[in-house]
Amino acid sequence: MSRSSKGFARLVNPGVVLNPELNQKIFAFETMTAERCDLDLELSQLRKQQDDTEDNLAEALAEDEFQCNLRGQQFNGPNEDELQVILKNHLGGIISKLANKYERIIYLDADIRKLKGTIEKAITAANEESAAAALM
Repeated sequence: MSRSSKGFARLVNPGVVLNPELNQKIFAFETMTAERCDLDLELSQLRKQQDDTEDNLAEALAEDEFQCNLRGQQFNGPNEDELQVILKNHLGGIISKLANKYERIIYLDADIRKLKGTIEKAITAANEESAAAALM
C-alpha cells in the first residue's frame, strides 16, 4: 500500500467498504502521483544535463581564449548573435524538454488536486452512509 492510499485509508472509518469506483480513483491517484515523482526525477536529470552543457560551453570558450593568449593572438570570441546560435544549438533541446516536463507537471498537479478532493469527499460520504446504516 502506497503512502497516498495509506493517507486515504486513515480517513476511512472502521468497517466501511469502499466501492470499486472509488478504489479505481484511488489507484488513478496513485498512478498520477508516481508519474509526478518520475517527472521530478527527469527534471533533475535534465537540469544536471543543462548545467553540464553550460559548464562545457564556458570551458570551451575559456580554452579558446587561453590558447589565443598563449599564441599572443587577440581573442575575438563569438559576438552576441553567434553566442545565441551556440547556446540554441547546445541548450535548445534541453530547454524544450524542460518546458514540456514543467507543462506536464502543471496539468498533472491540477488533476491530482482535483482527484484528491473527489476521493476525500467520496470517503466522507461512504463514512456517513455507513454510520447512518449502523443507526438503523
